[in-house]
Amino acid sequence: MTAEAIRVTAREATGNTVLEVEIYGSTHVLEWPPGKKLLDVLLDAGIDAPYVCRESACATCICSVRSGQTRMLMNESLIDSEVADGFTLACQTLPESERVQIVFDG
Repeated sequence: MTAEAIRVTAREATGNTVLEVEIYGSTHVLEWPPGKKLLDVLLDAGIDAPYVCRESACATCICSVRSGQTRMLMNESLIDSEVADGFTLACQTLPESERVQIVFDG
């Protein structure tokens, strides 16, 4: 069984999203449980993602959704055009599709 097949099987068994995140020049593949914010998934995996307020006010955790669907619970700092361009706040973002690719440009 290939690594991809294992990931897909894990998604079907757990309901988790397969998350591919590029940050600080490294790519990580993680399971992202429904209802868990992106920032919490990264921090729990030992990834030192940027953040300050955890409440959508500072935009320190801004990242872009390159593929897949996500949903922001709250947005107090991004303007409409940034959201339309695929930017999101890791501290407020939940998964909405089976696979999501996220990139932190900082």
